[in-house]
Amino acid sequence: MLKKVIATGAITGVIMGSPIVGEAALGDHTLKQGMWDKDVHQLQQSLKDKGYFHYTKTTGYYGDITTASVKDFQKKNGLKVDGITGKQTAEALLQSSLNKSNLLQQGSKGYAVSGLQSELKDQGFYNYTVDGIYGPVTVRAVKAFQTAKGIGIDGITGPQTIKALYSDNGVRVKTEVQSAAPAQKTATASAPKAEAQETKAPAQKKQGKTISVESTAYTASCNGCSGVTANGTNLKSNPNAKVIAVDPDVIPLNSKVYVEGYGYATAADTGGAINGNRIDVFYPSKDTANQWGRKTVKVTVLD
Repeated sequence: MLKKVIATGAITGVIMGSPIVGEAALGDHTLKQGMWDKDVHQLQQSLKDKGYFHYTKTTGYYGDITTASVKDFQKKNGLKVDGITGKQTAEALLQSSLNKSNLLQQGSKGYAVSGLQSELKDQGFYNYTVDGIYGPVTVRAVKAFQTAKGIGIDGITGPQTIKALYSDNGVRVKTEVQSAAPAQKTATASAPKAEAQETKAPAQKKQGKTISVESTAYTASCNGCSGVTANGTNLKSNPNAKVIAVDPDVIPLNSKVYVEGYGYATAADTGGAINGNRIDVFYPSKDTANQWGRKTVKVTVLD
């Protein structure tokens, strides 16, 4: 046993020494009421920063308060008011964060940085963990993007870099106060169609064999725990990793999966108590692991 397990007995696991291909960021999949997901923490923090989420702390659970906060944000930003965080709503949150900060650079942290990393990754410039930390890897990725686009190469994400990053991807970014009203009107007109389509997007992404499993959660945060997974990666060095422990006879080790309520992850670990249709999902702290509890969920092993 390599580490302490919450509610079961999984060994440890992650896949973060190298980039995780199946890693998800806010906007990559639809979030809605009833879900437990690492990205819900990110959503709640973003809403909190903007004055929409009024609970004392982020919980990772998409309950009534989060739904009401999302509806309030959607209403005030000309989006379809349904309380569901799909691509349209996630992009609006990201744009709002970028416009508010107006400048991201080494040392910046938070949702806006995660969104930047995710977009750079989608365009092939960032090949590491989406962790919301603007470190040397992100600086190099921004410089590579700036070089490709003929922008001043300083590794800083300002209005010019943001505009190039998103205009090329078909996303309208408001970099000036004067442009806010027209952009909001455009978003209002197009929102119903985009929001209607986003519920279909996850199904297209999650192609593969789906099984029902009993799930519990575990953590590497304990005295004497090595945090090293079955495939040799280190969870303590990569606490934001999305990893599950599996029975390799049921879910192949190193396969990419989608776990209901948890999101995209890598089957990077095993455990003595993880036999048959059983999994453990990894969380960086005991509190969040305990919140997951024990429940039956669906797991899709991605093609």
